[in-house]
Amino acid sequence: MRKCICINVFLLICMTAGLAMADDIVNDTWLDGTRTDPVAPTYSEMGVDSDADGDIESAWFRGGTGTIDPVGAGGPLRITQTSASSVSLTSYFTPEGSELALSNPGDSIRLTWGFKVSGQLAANTSQGFRLAVVDSPAASRVSTDATPGSAAYAGYSLFMNMNPSTFSHNSPFDLRQRTDPLTASALLSASASWTSLGVDGTNGNASYASGVDYTFIMELTRRIDGNLDIMASMAGIGLDGTGLMQVNYTGAPNGGSYAFDTFQLRPDGYDVAWEVFDTSVFKVEFIPEPATIALLGLGLLAIRRNKK
Repeated sequence: MRKCICINVFLLICMTAGLAMADDIVNDTWLDGTRTDPVAPTYSEMGVDSDADGDIESAWFRGGTGTIDPVGAGGPLRITQTSASSVSLTSYFTPEGSELALSNPGDSIRLTWGFKVSGQLAANTSQGFRLAVVDSPAASRVSTDATPGSAAYAGYSLFMNMNPSTFSHNSPFDLRQRTDPLTASALLSASASWTSLGVDGTNGNASYASGVDYTFIMELTRRIDGNLDIMASMAGIGLDGTGLMQVNYTGAPNGGSYAFDTFQLRPDGYDVAWEVFDTSVFKVEFIPEPATIALLGLGLLAIRRNKK
């Protein structure tokens, strides 16, 4: 009898823990051919395909030079740099006040960005290919095409090198956090606003190539000790010689914040980053911690046992 109960407990824990599936907050492939849905102050459909177009969308805002628009229904979302000046693409994947918060140990956020590059790229030794996942103060949010201003952002970034054929920087994939998240400064334009947490990639190894599919993933998980586990990776055929660059870091949350609501991409002109970026998918998932669901399963088992 006890053996049977133990087996049932094990199976129930496995089944209930498996229920802790990821919730799609955003899953956009530009099926409707637009980048401005939903408009401010909503910003994001946040898990519900409210316009029934097949995607769960967040609006995107362009700052600086260049153009950003879907090629057509079904995408991709094309960023074209028209000069050596920077262009920014900003998306708020939740409405203001509804940030994705890692409230419980085991809670995770996973962000996925899939893209290709093409066009022109000059030889350079820069980390001019940058992106960030942060919490934006309400007053810094833009509602039309513009670059968000200086603010007390909290979160993480990647400073990366793009050079024809091979990397030309000792830190081609550099995970960073805000140096002083309590002080207002520009989001991605100033290197001094960010402190390195770890690097991957090797100077001289294969860089990004035109027409290759690349996938960036960042996953943030709250630990029971209050720290964050952060995994950032970039994958694509031939990249860095192995097809993968990845940095793992564990530490206190930047600025004490477990909340996130913003993604920004900032290539710094076609002299240091590829001229064209074609984004095929942008996805943000929230994965609740499984322990509570498993405990619920144990509770149900106990109730069932007591009734016998």
